[in-house]
Amino acid sequence: MIKDRVITILKSSGIRLPELEERTGISRYTWNNLKNTARKREVKAEEIEAIVKLFPQYALWLVSGEVAPEAGQTSPEYDQVNSNCPIKTRDSDCNGSS
Repeated sequence: MIKDRVITILKSSGIRLPELEERTGISRYTWNNLKNTARKREVKAEEIEAIVKLFPQYALWLVSGEVAPEAGQTSPEYDQVNSNCPIKTRDSDCNGSS
């Protein structure tokens, strides 16, 4: 599950492997192997920590699958949906209804 969320973050961010390697210090080949869903490799703690440092707004979602937007903790999907909202209010969805 966490591996799937790491892959989702990487795909949604559009970050390229060379930049990811530069920013995390973890080899682009390691990241490429992780992104390959055909491999049964588990995500390592250092990779989770690197993702959290790059994308702190996804820390809660990464480890739990939960979001807490009031605390600045979202997910790529949450951000995508809410970036399309013309008016954001605390008690309404993108259509303005409660």
